[in-house]
Amino acid sequence: MFQNSLTAILPTITALLGWVFGFPLTLLIKRVPNLIVVFSRPGPVFADNSKYFFLYATSLRDNKVSTIFLTESTSIQQSIIHAGGKAIMHPSIQSIVVLLRCGKIVTDCADWSNFGAYALTRGAKTIQIWHGAPLKHIELDLYRKRLQLTPFRLRSLLKIQKKILGRYPLYDVVVATSKQFIKEAFKKSFRAKKFIATGYPRNDILFGLPEGNTTAEKLALINVDKKVIEIIKEKRAQGIGICLYVPTFRKDMTDPFEVAINLKRFSEISKKFNLLTVLKLHPVVKKYYNIIHDDSLIEYPPLADVYPIMKLCDFMITDYSSIFFDYLLLDRPIIFFSYDLANYLSNDRDMYFDYHSMTPGVKCYNYDELEYNIELLLKSGCIDKYADFRKRITDFTHDHIDNYSTRRLYDEVLRI
Repeated sequence: MFQNSLTAILPTITALLGWVFGFPLTLLIKRVPNLIVVFSRPGPVFADNSKYFFLYATSLRDNKVSTIFLTESTSIQQSIIHAGGKAIMHPSIQSIVVLLRCGKIVTDCADWSNFGAYALTRGAKTIQIWHGAPLKHIELDLYRKRLQLTPFRLRSLLKIQKKILGRYPLYDVVVATSKQFIKEAFKKSFRAKKFIATGYPRNDILFGLPEGNTTAEKLALINVDKKVIEIIKEKRAQGIGICLYVPTFRKDMTDPFEVAINLKRFSEISKKFNLLTVLKLHPVVKKYYNIIHDDSLIEYPPLADVYPIMKLCDFMITDYSSIFFDYLLLDRPIIFFSYDLANYLSNDRDMYFDYHSMTPGVKCYNYDELEYNIELLLKSGCIDKYADFRKRITDFTHDHIDNYSTRRLYDEVLRI
């Protein structure tokens, strides 16, 4: 309990310091319009939409624009610099100076305003590119629910704290993958002057890696598990099918291998049908499980960038993770293992859409059904009956099916 209280108090204190000492400086220091600061999630992370926006902006080598990545990780910083990009440790004196001068903030996370960054960037344009096309409620919708559950006398204090932290701000731009998503989800979950459907930068990599031995390729391969990629390529060359299993997190932090999947049986059927499963647990799940690895199951690091391996996978298994919206761009089968659907909807998250009408693939509610449908799919050569359903959902969730999402976004960022 003490640790949780400390976790809540420290960001508020640093935010207050930002307002007291940093905000007055924003009134004096002139901002540089084409100095762009890119934030990612806290921790040793270089992934998702922020990574691929930064990759594209850096690879352009535009002398009129300077793009800097802020990171809490020394290893990520050094890797970016070694690849030819600009990266600064945050928080630091150097990052404070950059935040006071930058003209634009580009981020894909909710916690970018940590360490007083919100106060330090007052006057800069803010672009929220988020980290997923939402199936489940996010941001303001979650906050409203939390307010309802908060004792009435404490609600005002919670609102004041969020104002100080800079949570749920008015963004200049919020980015989505389609106009339908903007209408049905993003306008409910974010405050913004403008919503745009350029597509997500991270999805460009699904159409292929950048040209070899370039800055773009070097940046793309940072925070990627190259050993897993080599294993996947070797298995594919042997004619072995590849499955990417990406379960989302639950509030109780359980994973399917604890409560729903018989690993021994899973391994046996995988070997029988020449299948390799790559397991990627959600980054929020902090603890590591005692999962027995063998020739049929390998883990992908939770904080590593999974997008470069998605094109190498023949099908996906997931539950309620929005990553399947991105995988739709490859038009490959998806199995939905929703063994705890009723409990999840009751205790974890509400959804923007009806689960069954938005998930284009077979639904499995217990392990026997999962095993049966994996076997069925593999026997068919990874051809299923959901192609038309996938296309319908793809058309709803993606206005663009190409590798130019980052280019469209970058052009928009320069215009604001």
